[in-house]
Amino acid sequence: MIRNKWKSNHVKITRFALATLLLTYLTQLAIVQAGTETPSETEKAPYFPGLPDNAVEYNKTDVTPISQMEQVKAGEPALFCYRNTTMLINCTRNCEIIFTADPELTPKTFGFSIDPNQTMKFTMNLSGSPLEGVQTMERTLNFYFAIEPNTTIQLNAQLRFHINHTELNQQLNREVNASKLTWMYWNGTRGEWEVVESYFDEYGYLVCNTDHFSTWTIAEIDDPEEALRFGLNMAYIYAVISVIVVVVIAMSIVALKKR
Repeated sequence: MIRNKWKSNHVKITRFALATLLLTYLTQLAIVQAGTETPSETEKAPYFPGLPDNAVEYNKTDVTPISQMEQVKAGEPALFCYRNTTMLINCTRNCEIIFTADPELTPKTFGFSIDPNQTMKFTMNLSGSPLEGVQTMERTLNFYFAIEPNTTIQLNAQLRFHINHTELNQQLNREVNASKLTWMYWNGTRGEWEVVESYFDEYGYLVCNTDHFSTWTIAEIDDPEEALRFGLNMAYIYAVISVIVVVVIAMSIVALKKR
């Protein structure tokens, strides 16, 4: 009788010990798993106005990206949240990004929608001063965004930058006139900044459309529409000059052949 009771207690104790060991193991495993989860699974990402419902969030607010490699799947908006940069990238093809941000920059929020004719890889460098060979632009919002594909590619893209007037005034230590803000890109061929038609959307982003990448910035221009017209006129003048040069060369060749 006593022996049977002892066996029964022994079995109960053994089962309890095994259950305790299993629970301890599972608890430790859960802790380890939590430590290996991506930041987007453990922390709440920064607020991004107009964030699509199907966006995948990568919360890396403890990281200042230096040659940070990221993957964006076709048709799947990806929100990357770094220490001083938040950007939503939506691409119609698979793309690979190598991103570097100047750690001295104040927090900035960007959106990029890209429609390339093939899968692509490009570098993105966000800095407070222009890269070598690019002139400094006056009255910018203190950033220059160099975006370069690794190969010649056809694309249509939309660039967006979120404007928070209060924060901008504090960061720049001046009053920013939003009506004068416009996107601009560096034209390396002409060696000058060119104004791109820009507008504000419903979420407070300054938006522009483009068919190429380059070094971009946003600046206050006294009359953006006049500057845009001037740029279009200059493009027309350059085109006319090019035609004249071609005609002169052609006429010279014909004249030489007649001799």
